[in-house]
Amino acid sequence: MHTLHIVACPSAALNTDVPMAVLVPPDYAISNRRYAVLTLLHGISDTFMCWLDYTNIRRYLDTLRLIVVMPECGRSFYINTVDGRHYEDFLVNDLIAFMDGEYPTLATPTTRGIGGLSMGGYGALMLALRHRDVWSAAFSHSGAVGAPHWVEDAPNVSVFGPMNSAKRQEHDLWRLIDAPADNFPQLHFDCGLDDFLLDENRAFHHSLQARSLAHVYREHPGGHTWDYCDEHLPSSIDWLTRVLAGECNPELDGMTVIEPAAEPSSFLR
Repeated sequence: MHTLHIVACPSAALNTDVPMAVLVPPDYAISNRRYAVLTLLHGISDTFMCWLDYTNIRRYLDTLRLIVVMPECGRSFYINTVDGRHYEDFLVNDLIAFMDGEYPTLATPTTRGIGGLSMGGYGALMLALRHRDVWSAAFSHSGAVGAPHWVEDAPNVSVFGPMNSAKRQEHDLWRLIDAPADNFPQLHFDCGLDDFLLDENRAFHHSLQARSLAHVYREHPGGHTWDYCDEHLPSSIDWLTRVLAGECNPELDGMTVIEPAAEPSSFLR
């Protein structure tokens, strides 16, 4: 079973130490191996401990050669907010430098993935699209993919600014997939059939299809719950270990892996 570390990451971007949970393979301290890294992002009302509290992630990792880091990012939507919280800079610069300095990582974009739930699902897709030199693959469960389009309530204005602001446009997934397709990240996302975010996930899927951008999309029974996420987290982790470099999954050693993102996307009603 992976070993849990609770650590504090010094952040110049946020001018504070950021609490994080890190899961490392059992042999990481004694082997000469370097590992791929998954960054997991929490939802809007969660903390960095949510993945450990509400999912069976340690069991799903099992024998995988993968380090997982789960940072605390508040209600930031993982951007540099208009009220001055530089969480995007923290994730892109401080977090990556800390992990590559403190842990035996492979430290390349092709060995880094990012995933999340709800707000974190949006954050994972957005960051992978905006920072293709950092992450090569992203997955989302029940993602708030249309967050920059949401109504102009006070909490969202403090993050994105007023409707149609430059900040909202810069972090709009639809605009990001219109960028040149060089190094387009591998994308995998799903949503529950009873989820209030279903329509925007379907719309994003259709927009990717219209642009002939390879991705994997799934719909399943269920709503916007941790039970739904926990049920489908294993498939996302399995997908990630197949598309990342770094021999993450011992079961695939010596095998030719067909990347799922190269398959036709799936839209299940």
